[in-house]
Formats: sequence, C-alpha cells, structure tokens
Amino acid sequence: MSDRLTVEEQLERTEKEVDDLRRALDQSSIVALTDSAGKITYVNDKFCEISKYSREELIGQNHRIINSGHHSKAFFVDLWETIASGKIWKGEVKNKAKDGTYYWVFTTIVPFLTSKGRPFKYVAIRTDITDQKTSQEQIEAQRAALIHSEKMASVGELAAGIAHELGNPLATVRGRMEFLKMQVRAGNAPPETVLQTADTVEQLCDRMASIIRGMKALSRDGGNDPFQKTQLGDLLNDVLGFTTESFQKHGIKVHLGAIDGRLAVWCQETQISQVFVNLINNAKDAIKPLDERWIRIDVADRGTDVEITITDSGKGIPKELREKIMQPFFTTKPMGKGSGLGLSVSTAIVENHGGELTIDERSPNTCFVVRLPKDQRQSS
Repeated sequence: MSDRLTVEEQLERTEKEVDDLRRALDQSSIVALTDSAGKITYVNDKFCEISKYSREELIGQNHRIINSGHHSKAFFVDLWETIASGKIWKGEVKNKAKDGTYYWVFTTIVPFLTSKGRPFKYVAIRTDITDQKTSQEQIEAQRAALIHSEKMASVGELAAGIAHELGNPLATVRGRMEFLKMQVRAGNAPPETVLQTADTVEQLCDRMASIIRGMKALSRDGGNDPFQKTQLGDLLNDVLGFTTESFQKHGIKVHLGAIDGRLAVWCQETQISQVFVNLINNAKDAIKPLDERWIRIDVADRGTDVEITITDSGKGIPKELREKIMQPFFTTKPMGKGSGLGLSVSTAIVENHGGELTIDERSPNTCFVVRLPKDQRQSS
C-alpha cells in the first residue's frame, strides 16, 4: 500500500512539475504545437496576443497564416528539411499579424520523434525580438546616412577638379570639330584627317564617360547594391580618372602599379570605390604641405584575397594616433576640414565585405592596406 502511495505521489509530483514548466514557458514564450504536416494543434495566449488572431482562427491552420512575405522560398525549404530530418531549427523570422503589422521572433523548432526517429509533432518556441530588430534597422539607417554624407563630402572636395577634368576634353573636342568643319568648307578634308580627328574625339569622349561614371557611382547610395565580381583595375582607374586634376593642382604624382586584368574582387563596387576615394583624399590632404608629394597604389594577389596598398610620401602615423584614427569623428585635420568619419566608414565597409583595413606599421611611409576577398565570403 505504501509503495503504491509512493508511486502515486511521484506521478502527482511529476505532473505538477510538468504543469509548472508549461506554465512558466507559457508566461515567458510564444508557443505553438503542430502535427507532422505543419497543421497547428495548439497555441498559447502569447501567440494569440502577438499575432492578434484568436485561438479558434489559428487551430487547424498552418503557419502560412502569419507569413510576412519577407523570407524567400529557400528559407522555408531549409527550415522544413531540417526539422523533417529530426533536427532542431533555430533562426529569426519576420511574421505578419492579423492587423497587417509586422513582428520579429527568434524561433526554436523541436521535432518530437517516434521510436523509429520520424517526427510526429513539432513544438515551436518563440521570443519577441521586434524592438531589437527595429533598433538594428535604425542603426543601419544611421550608418547608411553617415556613409552617404561622407560620400557627398568627398564629391564636394573633388568638384572643382571634376569640372576641370570635364572642361579640358570638352574644349578639345569643340576645337577639333571646329577645325574639321573649317577644312571641310575649304575642301581640304582628306579621309586620314577625318579619321584622326574622329579617333581623338572618341578617346576624349571615353575619358569624359569614365569621369561621369565615377561621379555617379560615388554620389549614389550603393548600400543595397548586389555583391558581384568587379575588375579591380577598372575600378581603380575610374576612381583615379576624376581625381587627377586635384593631384596635379597640388603637384602630387600618382602611380598605379601594374594590375592583372583578370584580377577581380567580390564587392559592392560603389561602396569600395568610396573606400579608395577616402584613402586617396586623406593621403592628398596629408602630403600637400610636404616638399616631396607622391601617392603610390599597388595591388598584390594573395591567393583567396587581393591586397591593395595606398602609400604616400608622409612619414607614417604616430603610434599614439594609430588606434584613435580609425574611430568615428576623430580627425587630425583643421576645424571644418574633415568630418572624422572617412576612415571609420571605410573600415565598416571593408569589414562588411569580409575584408580588413589596416595600417602597415612597418612601412617607412604612411601606408594603408585594404584586403578584399576574391570570392563570396561571410561578412561581419
């Protein structure tokens, strides 16, 4: 008799513990049960509260009722393949409530398995992370605004040089065409002269197109552009194409080392162009007061990565400034001459590409090193 009571007491205690656990889970989490086909068989009050559907509206449905349309088909295929194989799935999901509002949940789906290891039921335990995701989106929006602000500042610094860069070839084109018209009117326009003039005009048009292309790339927001293979030589030549006049004005010699035409990086071209413009502008501003003024850009193939070094005639960055110089709003430029965002924005862009931006402390001159992956890589 006493043994039976003990067993009953143990069962009663176990049932109470299960009830307590379920009550604690219901109080802290959004819970749903489904059958093997994904049909909802149970939801707790928190599920109804966040989805704004009643229990009666949810039971018998599947989770498509709260599908926000944010995630791809492949996302859900991966989810179902994972849990159908008996494994636990975890991830962030954006859902849509009955009233049309959206919410984010961190979700853990656990399969209940038969003795043969086949799922016959799933429990989904969710935590509301909407506030966290909203904060992340706001931070990303602020970051994008800072990047765009820095881009426009760069365009402003280059504006005078760009106008000159376009003005020179335009004047030459106009002069060549007027000369050609004079020869035609005088009956002295042999085919060789026409072809030679046409070749010159074509080259000048290509140069202007390159400058305009670079300006458009730099001034627009490319944060949402797709990542793709980009020829590094073309990218660097476009950047240098609309900065040449500014260098010449200050007596700065720029040398771009030889680049294998096949060498490409996996990037958002507009974003990476911004990095190089920032680094080149910083080098220009730093060496303008010096007697010796030069900037050298070298590219090296490092296997899975490409290494681009921007070296100038400056004598390096003092040790006490090396860490500070990468921080937001820190600048060594005079008041009103720099935002202090260029290097921090550039660092963020490069790291988002799965690369790194560093200072070469061994170089006798000021030298920044950009490492970028050749192929797709998990970004930070």
